[in-house]
Amino acid sequence: MSNSSNQFIKNTILKLLGAIGSDKEIKKYIEKFSSPEQRFAVIKVGGSVIENDLENLISSLVFLNQVGLKPVILHGAGPMLSANLEKNKIDFSFINGQRVTSTEVRDVAHSVFLETNQKVVEALKTQGANAKGLISDVFECTIEDPNLGYVGAIQSVNDKLINDVLESDSIPVIAPIGFQNNEMLNINADIATVELVKAINPYKAIFLSDIGGIFNSREQLIPNINLALEYDEFMQEEWLHSGMKLKLQQIKSLLDHLPKTASVSITKPINLPKELFTDSGSGTLIKHGYSVLQHQLPNKDVQEQFTNIIEASFKGKLVDNFFDNADDLNIFMTSCKRATIAISNEFAVPYMDKFGVIPEAKGEGLGAGIWHEMRKAYPQVFWRSRPNNPINNFYTSICDGCQKQEEWHIFWIGISDFGALKGCIENAINKPRSVI
Repeated sequence: MSNSSNQFIKNTILKLLGAIGSDKEIKKYIEKFSSPEQRFAVIKVGGSVIENDLENLISSLVFLNQVGLKPVILHGAGPMLSANLEKNKIDFSFINGQRVTSTEVRDVAHSVFLETNQKVVEALKTQGANAKGLISDVFECTIEDPNLGYVGAIQSVNDKLINDVLESDSIPVIAPIGFQNNEMLNINADIATVELVKAINPYKAIFLSDIGGIFNSREQLIPNINLALEYDEFMQEEWLHSGMKLKLQQIKSLLDHLPKTASVSITKPINLPKELFTDSGSGTLIKHGYSVLQHQLPNKDVQEQFTNIIEASFKGKLVDNFFDNADDLNIFMTSCKRATIAISNEFAVPYMDKFGVIPEAKGEGLGAGIWHEMRKAYPQVFWRSRPNNPINNFYTSICDGCQKQEEWHIFWIGISDFGALKGCIENAINKPRSVI
């Protein structure tokens, strides 16, 4: 390996380690992802990333290689293909996010995919990472929709070929090309990624894009999506364009096939290490998710489960009399019993008394999911938090207002009447501690 390659690797590791989380977080995830029983990750790289952000992509992949993690890469080439088709004056169109593929489009697609694949492989090799391009023999397909032309519906994935490349200490770089006998077929790269993940069953599935996530109608990044709670809502949103709807449909199909603990991330190449190795992540984390149940007049089992979550989350003891006024309590709890919210209705405006997620579930999106459900039920709510609470940044980002006192920060949503707000603040300040 050349001195310039060594220096590149050294600078890459220093840059990425400095940009992400603590050593403890990084070590935790490296140990988790290094299990010999399960492959590390399938990473889908969008064509625009290769075209516009290749350096950061290679930096992140080299970093993973240096810490002993070898992902399976599947790349697209949509922008390059469109540009080549326009240059050659070949008409093309899309149906529900998939490119209609004539013989002319297919022939250009093959040359573009081949060139793109070689570009990624050579860039990895130049920086000291072993990589092997896989152009054929990965996806066995059939043509199922004549309206799409030469577009393959994947019937099987040659996971043995991919595993052989991984066992030879190389990174597989796969093009979305399928075959039906000797007939070459175009495959939507997102769909190919889903089938690849189903075949390999890795810890992580990651989609790298130049925008780095899913954004709402206000152009705000959506950090977590709980499909069990939010999928139907998202699919009805007009601001979610057809390509992203197809991606979300495919991700749901993927997660329906995998264990409940599985997740899919959408992020930028430069943020890939942070998404993988920190609890906070970077981008949009999508999980199949868990339902959220509401418990009024909580029974003994619910009280015990709530207590366990809160005491683990706050590293303290819930006061013995917390459930004395159970008539006024509404408990929200995920079906996995790992996150909970308690709303007290004893005051004129609902008060969020407790919000907890067990430490082991941090970064899984459970907090965002249960918060989403609580807010459906309570358009008005106020709460307090210690000044050093690590989730105060989240509270600040979603609240309508905050008053900072020496002992407590008081937050509120949906309260516009000044008199009511003053009463809420006084009530929050004077409440006794519920965790000691």
